[in-house]
Amino acid sequence: MSKEVAVITLGIWAIIMPYLGIPRAWLTMLLVLTGLGLMVLGFLLRAEALSRGPRPVNRHSPFVEHIPHTEKEVHQENHERKERLNSLN
Repeated sequence: MSKEVAVITLGIWAIIMPYLGIPRAWLTMLLVLTGLGLMVLGFLLRAEALSRGPRPVNRHSPFVEHIPHTEKEVHQENHERKERLNSLN
């Protein structure tokens, strides 16, 4: 079982445990042990993430400005600016 699945399973266990009719003293002990297990798994997952190193930074922006390529597009852009035309008119 992977660590991620173990975290999900322990989380579900912690949610349903109070409704199982377990005696109070045992319930407290089981909840503490479940919490400790979640902490240990959380630290292990964090250590794995840190050991992978920093994420590579994408230096390329997904946004590109529109540059008109043809004379018709330049004329149309100038006309729209002058007349304040947009897609809502």
